[in-house]
Amino acid sequence: MRGTVRTVLSAGLMITIAVSTVTAVGAQEKGKKKAAGINNPVFSLPKEITLTAEQQTKLDEIKKEQGPKIAEISKKLDDLLTAEQKSARKEAAAKAKADGKKGKEAAAAIDEALKLTDEQKKARAELQPEMAKLQLAIKEQIHGLLTDEQKTHYKLPKAKKVK
Repeated sequence: MRGTVRTVLSAGLMITIAVSTVTAVGAQEKGKKKAAGINNPVFSLPKEITLTAEQQTKLDEIKKEQGPKIAEISKKLDDLLTAEQKSARKEAAAKAKADGKKGKEAAAAIDEALKLTDEQKKARAELQPEMAKLQLAIKEQIHGLLTDEQKTHYKLPKAKKVK
């Protein structure tokens, strides 16, 4: 009888721990969604740059301020696509990576796979300059917090004329 009670209590304790762990992980994932955009590549720094604690704090503030703006534009761009186009984009990106394509070559392969409608092309053409402008502003903010030595490893993109 005592052995059965112990077994039941042990099992109950294990279930309680497992449920608590799952709940905590779920709460962390929800927290990540609130911090949308902070993992965007625009915030990435070259591996040659190591930030001081003060610089990291400033970068975190930039991420907190600008991350939601990046996420909003990214969502608008993503919402232009159908489920089939999103699937085609994912497959084309994987194929481009496997084929060793990078940059403009990879982007061209992905664009070709999307088969955008004229309406989608128009909407994307309206959003892309907005995204480019925001990314440049973020890069300028990051550049401003770096030391002269660090700036040699972090180049700002050349300004492009926006139509």
